[in-house]
Amino acid sequence: MLRRPGQSAKTTGGRPSRRVVLAALAGLTTTALLSACSASLPTSSRTDRGPANRSAAVTAVVGPTPSPAPSATTPVVRSSPAGVKPVPRDRTFVSAGVGGEAFEQFTDVEMQNPFLPGISRSGFQVVMEPLFFYNPYHTASVCGPASVAQCNRGEIPWLAVTYAYNDDYTSVVVDLREGVLWSDGQPFTARDVVFTVNMLRENAPDLTWSIDMHQWVNQATALDDYTVQFALNRPNPRFIFDYFMFHEDFGIPIVPEHVFRGKDPRVFPNFDLTLGWPVVTGPYRLVYSDAHQKIWDRRDDWWGALAGFHALPEPERLVFLPAFPATTMADLIVRDQVDTTLNLSLGGIQSVLNRNPKITTWTNSQAPYGYVDYWVTGLGFNDMTAPFDDPTIRWAIDHVVNRDELVAVGYDGAGESALLPYPDFPALQPYLFQVSDVVKASQPGAFDQSKSAQIMRAKGYEQDRQGFWSIGGKRLSIPIVTFQVEQDITAVLVDQLRRGGFDATYTLPADYETPIYTGEAAAYVFGHNGSVRDPYLTLRLYESRFSAPTGHRATRSYRWRDPQFDQIVDQMGTIPATAPGFTALWRQALSIWLKALPDIPLVQFYHRIPVNTTYWTGWPDATNPYINTANWHRTFELVILSLKQA
Repeated sequence: MLRRPGQSAKTTGGRPSRRVVLAALAGLTTTALLSACSASLPTSSRTDRGPANRSAAVTAVVGPTPSPAPSATTPVVRSSPAGVKPVPRDRTFVSAGVGGEAFEQFTDVEMQNPFLPGISRSGFQVVMEPLFFYNPYHTASVCGPASVAQCNRGEIPWLAVTYAYNDDYTSVVVDLREGVLWSDGQPFTARDVVFTVNMLRENAPDLTWSIDMHQWVNQATALDDYTVQFALNRPNPRFIFDYFMFHEDFGIPIVPEHVFRGKDPRVFPNFDLTLGWPVVTGPYRLVYSDAHQKIWDRRDDWWGALAGFHALPEPERLVFLPAFPATTMADLIVRDQVDTTLNLSLGGIQSVLNRNPKITTWTNSQAPYGYVDYWVTGLGFNDMTAPFDDPTIRWAIDHVVNRDELVAVGYDGAGESALLPYPDFPALQPYLFQVSDVVKASQPGAFDQSKSAQIMRAKGYEQDRQGFWSIGGKRLSIPIVTFQVEQDITAVLVDQLRRGGFDATYTLPADYETPIYTGEAAAYVFGHNGSVRDPYLTLRLYESRFSAPTGHRATRSYRWRDPQFDQIVDQMGTIPATAPGFTALWRQALSIWLKALPDIPLVQFYHRIPVNTTYWTGWPDATNPYINTANWHRTFELVILSLKQA
């Protein structure tokens, strides 16, 4: 893990306490919280046609309400909706959070097209299966789930069995698994893979992953029913890993040609329960969808069980709920109404552990209560908008950020700082060592308010009566957008920025992703969904091709452009990370990135996810890291397949 010289996980004396910081900033976020909690339900996307009554919104599971009694604001999970067969609670898996994309309500009630913006990970990540899985948490003793026969260095064949590149990485052949069936009984074949890739290529940039397929794929060919060949526009030794090996939020689902053929994928919702849509290969089918819940019931005709590849999952029903305020999600899991949630804060995790002995975490109820995720938390900007288009301003902001204090106050010391947008993963450590001198020379994370003041005055700014930097009578404001899993760190960060003379505030809008990806948010605290095995994929997040003018949705959020950086990163993408010359390119690209500092990494992001063992056991943890526990990640099917009835 890269820290600046002399940096430790402890902060210096005299820091404000966590309670003081959060209390002082409460006034800055009250409006946003009230707005988020009082948003009305959309009438255009509701299928239940009933009143928008949140107190009775969560109605998925049969069973008595356990003690302790719910608070007045906590929804009660108490019955199956009309028209859906009842399933006992002890055979039902329930999660709340789905990545924080939907707050208290789903807006994608009638959408199951995985390539359309706005779809929430409320089930499709479990049933739209990959060609391969990858477990970035694999160890020498644990590769993947014990129930999976094949696993090699974290790579788990699924709908495919093998892949092989030619010598110069301009072509790759994938052998598919025979006997895979879609949920309507049609065979899964190479034609489905080819159709999906061509559909994306032909609809760039409108569909998710379409830019990538247009950039890399020259031709996709079905050599026979179970063999696919990708002819690439340029060498790419990471093509299968980056796009067809599910890990974290990465991976292209394959859609059935016989359903999508003739449809306009830019508008086709892929939703019609009467027709059995969405048609999937996974072990569940969607049986109910409204603003409050998505319900998927087990398919006993799943190909995996029929082919003897894997036993049926034990949960007969999956219920996905949107995110709620953290206190609500804590109440739900404490009362055994849900089995897992979105991340909770450190205090929230400690609270639920104290209230229910059946709840545990990745580190078995011990600090830090979670695992490092690939989502490194950073302060990002719309780098096309003044004054954040000026790298010297971004550096001035970096100098007032005290990462030691962020960890000590925001995480009560149970965390790690970050100077680069890379997770503290073992596979990445050799590459980070290769650039340690580059990082040291650039000195990111050097907390120095006087240096920041020197930069600001050189740019023509002066401090006004309240101590905030102003020019021409106008303050430099930093209005930060974020969401609840980043709130603890953001509250401390805002306090630091204000102490450094920057008029910072933050809000938690329900639809936080829209202003971030359209550039309407001038600043945001968000994560980096990039590299897990080598440095390339994180660098690619910053390439110009993923930018868009402010007001238009971009694939990536940074809106930073540097042609030389683009050229170097493109070259890195054509060779393996072990190839001669890769290290030199890596050092050059990072040097450009550090000089510009397009965003400011802050801390390693921990998934502090509570899991409830009242109804289900077999969860992954630090002693058995067969995969991670985030219910919204594309690998969550492996968790569902591993759970056992308590």
